[in-house]
Amino acid sequence: MPKIVDPRQRRDEVAAALWRVAHREGWGAVSLRRVAAEAGLSLGSLQHYFAGMDDLLNYAVAGVLDVLDEQLADQLTTLADPDHAESTVRQVLQSMIPGATPDLSGTPPPDDVWQVQVMAWLTVVSRAAQNPAMSARLSAGSDRLARGITAALRMRAHRSPEQAQRDARGLLALVEGLLLQLARRDIDPAAAAATLARFVAVVFAR
Repeated sequence: MPKIVDPRQRRDEVAAALWRVAHREGWGAVSLRRVAAEAGLSLGSLQHYFAGMDDLLNYAVAGVLDVLDEQLADQLTTLADPDHAESTVRQVLQSMIPGATPDLSGTPPPDDVWQVQVMAWLTVVSRAAQNPAMSARLSAGSDRLARGITAALRMRAHRSPEQAQRDARGLLALVEGLLLQLARRDIDPAAAAATLARFVAVVFAR
């Protein structure tokens, strides 16, 4: 009996193979044939799921956006009713840094895992610069997160709505700057998480 293949699962596997090849060998090495080999498929089989490289990259980027949306939903839920505003904001911001949060066993993810995630984030940002709809989607998510952080800041810190909003935006800008430093390997996730913790403490101490 022929093996039944879930098309969505197979497309996700190919997208994951794309990110691995790009991370390990650089974008110059990325081709449909190379990605197919990484995914354990023939070129013809891969082309059954993707018309070409643009189609594959668009699907991979859309997958990253879906993950970011899922994370945003979790972050907003956490911020909606924080028992401890400072630790909640710190937790939410650190969750935006790949590799900064250990798994359930307490083990940090391997370097290649968080490095692929950072590279995927940078790719999404780069594509969004040329795609107004994608850019608007990212901006809307950032706005919602900023509002959630602003509300948490005002719960525990005495400041005006304007001051809280500026601080929230500043913390999100810090996250994006740390992601760029991670991409350049200037710092590691633990250092990024520690930097966030220090700045969150400063903001709440005002």
